[in-house]
Amino acid sequence: MSIRVGLVGIGFMGKTHADIYLKSSKAELVAFCDSDPKKAAGDWSGGGGNLGDAAGKSFDPRKLTSHKSPEALFADPNVDLVDITLPTYLHAKYVIKALEAGKHVLCEKPLSTNVKEARAVAAAAKKAKGKLMVAQCMRFWPEWEWLKEAVKSKKYGKVHSAVFRRFASTPTWTWNNWILQAPLSGSALFDLHIHDTDFVRYVFGEPAAVFSVGNGGKATKGGVDHLVTQYLYKNKSLLVSAEGGWNADPTYGFTMRYTVVFEKATADFDIGREGKMLMLHAKGAKEAQVIACRASTGWADEIDYFLGCLAKKQAPKVTTPEDAARSVALVAAELQSVRTRKIVPFKP
Repeated sequence: MSIRVGLVGIGFMGKTHADIYLKSSKAELVAFCDSDPKKAAGDWSGGGGNLGDAAGKSFDPRKLTSHKSPEALFADPNVDLVDITLPTYLHAKYVIKALEAGKHVLCEKPLSTNVKEARAVAAAAKKAKGKLMVAQCMRFWPEWEWLKEAVKSKKYGKVHSAVFRRFASTPTWTWNNWILQAPLSGSALFDLHIHDTDFVRYVFGEPAAVFSVGNGGKATKGGVDHLVTQYLYKNKSLLVSAEGGWNADPTYGFTMRYTVVFEKATADFDIGREGKMLMLHAKGAKEAQVIACRASTGWADEIDYFLGCLAKKQAPKVTTPEDAARSVALVAAELQSVRTRKIVPFKP
């Protein structure tokens, strides 16, 4: 039996998720809710995102049940799973309400920009009847899954250094421009850079401390538009850093990369290198090897994974609510470091 899905928030990620559900044999998209009268009436055109906006164009949203409020959707007995793709500042409030209504919940990252609030949601999830997963999509991206396994298996020896980079043109496509209001989105630090912060934790574990430098003002008044973080581990020979920002000019587009130096090889990923996104430069090899991974995205795979967990009545393990809260806490430590220009210990 398909899992019946209600979608709350029809922005770029909402339409992306809708497109995935429509292609899934495990789910049926049955309802949605959006405060924009145009979208509520079934016109989902417009908008955009870092990786384009093709979703939502191949079906008629007017065939779905349109609810006037999130609470009305939560009360819909025909909805099993609530997918929350609202602006960040609304995540925690509506996740808790959906859980209290007995629904399963998938929530876009980040869970919150407030550590106390994120931990409160994780605590609520422990008591809830339904299951909660936060969409930390890099944990499911095929080339990034490959890296996780390569580090875990030590196939290429231990890691000497890992550098992650995520950089974008200023996002200007959101409803009422909420994303460029630091109190609402947490700026590039919580909206963009958290992808790499979360993945660093996932692969290398909790750092002992962080040292971050950053600036803002060009795109997000009062926020952090661009930063570089050094994650400090007890193992002093392990160098891990991540750079993120969204203050590039409009024609720049989007860059997502990593370079990881192992004892016996160097892995290099670049989303803009079509056909050769993941290259392995192995010690002793005459030329670099193209690593072929399945053609998919982290968005599609995270949703498929969660639907599979629900079908089996299992809680998700790849990413948990507690995990999502700890990633928020680590980003908060980075923000403290940016503001103080000091090394900030991390205690998850």
